[in-house]
Order: sequence, then structure tokens, then C-alpha cells
Amino acid sequence: MSGSPGGLPDVIWHDSVGSTNDEAQARVAGEDAHPVWIAAAEQTSGKGRLGRLWVSRPGNLYASLVWPSDVEAGRLASLSLVAGLAVRDAVIQAGVAEPVQLKWPNDVLVGGKKVSGILIETMARQGFHVAIIGCGINLVHHPGDTRWPATDLSASGIAIEPRAMLEHLRGAMHARFRQWAEGAGLSSIHDDWMAAALGRGGRISVEGGKQGVFTGLSDDGALELTLDDGSLWTHHAGDVEWLEQRGSS
Repeated sequence: MSGSPGGLPDVIWHDSVGSTNDEAQARVAGEDAHPVWIAAAEQTSGKGRLGRLWVSRPGNLYASLVWPSDVEAGRLASLSLVAGLAVRDAVIQAGVAEPVQLKWPNDVLVGGKKVSGILIETMARQGFHVAIIGCGINLVHHPGDTRWPATDLSASGIAIEPRAMLEHLRGAMHARFRQWAEGAGLSSIHDDWMAAALGRGGRISVEGGKQGVFTGLSDDGALELTLDDGSLWTHHAGDVEWLEQRGSS
């Protein structure tokens, strides 16, 4: 194993599944930790961040990558940046002409509306870790009652089948993993992510009530705020309220 997959992992396709992340976890628990994509056109028990339900009607793409790695566990936290960039790349490759931005920690926006969410879970194994990178991409429909406005690719005039979207995602994820794993890859990942970031240079409020200016990312992908007193605050997890939405890409 290494920090960069040697080739595109195979795909196990399901027309319908409870959760692609749960299927991936079951494979790893059964001692099969080989790189593989678990993908489906429907989830009946989709999972979102912080335990929220992810609405998963047929027609969109739901896919999870099983990725074993012998890099240190702390470095795996930056995979949310890698995955976000890969999904953004795939959406652009599908033909979207509107601005495609990244909203911390793991959402992809088209025209300011959420088109994709990412859920990363890790499992420890003897001598290595396995990252499970779950990606949901709205292709033909989207929920209407979300905390952040949502959209789908068909609303941008893009008609694409889930399997075709998966091929874009597989290639984009492979390329971003190579960038992340090689040389000064994390620095370039940070630069690319920030170039597409929603709200950079604007004021935000994080869970707990702190407010400041979004100025960057830490090495592990946490949000960095410059507070009003000039001090730096690093926000690792929890909800964020975007008081200003600057930084169109």
C-alpha cells in the first residue's frame, strides 16, 4: 500500500443499497480492504455529516471509495480537501458552466447552491488505516428543505447518467490523490481548495459563537479564522454560518 493508488480501483455497482459507506465498512470489517468503489443509483439509508439523513432518491450518484493507506492517521484529515476538489473537478468535466465552489468542510456548490456532499470515515487496521470517502452528487433532483439551498446538474442543463458521472469522479479522484501524495502535494491542494473556496476573506460564525474572517486552512484541513482581536482560531468540526459569501471562483 502507499499514499497514492496505483490505478483506478474497480467498481461494485448497486441499483439500490442502504448506504454505500455502510457497504464499504462491511467489506473492510470482513478483512477486504482493497481499493474499490461502491456505487449506487439509490440509497435507502443514506448518511450525511453529523449523523444527518442524506436524501438518496434514484437517479443521482452515490459512491464510496475504499482507500487503504499507510500514511499517518493525522494526515488523513486532509482527505476532505482532496475529495472536495475531485468532486468539483468531476462536476466541471460534466459540463457545468456556472461557478463551482467549495464550502467548508465538504460541500460542492454550483451557482452558490449545494450539488454534492462528502462524508469521510476511517477504520483502523493493523499497521494501516482505511479511509472511506462517500460522495453524493445530485444529478436529476435535490431536496428542497435543506439548511443550505440545493440544486442538481439537470438544473444547469446537464444530462448525465450516474455511471457516466462516476467515471468522471474516478478519474478526478485518482488525479487529486496523486497530487496529494506526491512531494509538496498538500500545499498545492490547499492552494487549489482556497482558490475555489466560498467565503474566503469574509466573516463567518462558527459553532460556539466565535466570529472572524476566514483566512485559510490548517495543515489538517481545519478552518482558520482571524478574530477581531487579531488572534487566530482554528475550527475543526461543527456547523458554520457564512455571514458574508465572498470569493466566487
